[in-house]
Amino acid sequence: AQIDRWNIVATLNYLPRDEEVAIIRARVPGITDHSLLESMVSVAELTRNGFAAGDLSTLMSPRTVIAWAENTEIFHDPAVAFRLSYLNKCDEAEYPIIAEYFQRCFDRELDFTEPNR
Repeated sequence: AQIDRWNIVATLNYLPRDEEVAIIRARVPGITDHSLLESMVSVAELTRNGFAAGDLSTLMSPRTVIAWAENTEIFHDPAVAFRLSYLNKCDEAEYPIIAEYFQRCFDRELDFTEPNR
């Protein structure tokens, strides 16, 4: 019923990859490794595609990627920051899919046995 209240319905897609990387770099200037930012955005894109396909119930917004970058500065480990910024929001049944996305983009496994997973 709510959607029928509006005369115009618009779709807002995500930013192009280069623009998203530039925004994250501007918001978190302490991360100077361009390949790290590219990998982070790649994971985000995979979660968005997984959400659209119905494989995931939680996607990564640009704001989540910014939080991930900020936490990477704090913890000096993108995997720990990823768990604290995004993975802990997700259904545990989806962890294997998300871990695969992370592994594809970072070429390392997520260790679910570490504290603060």
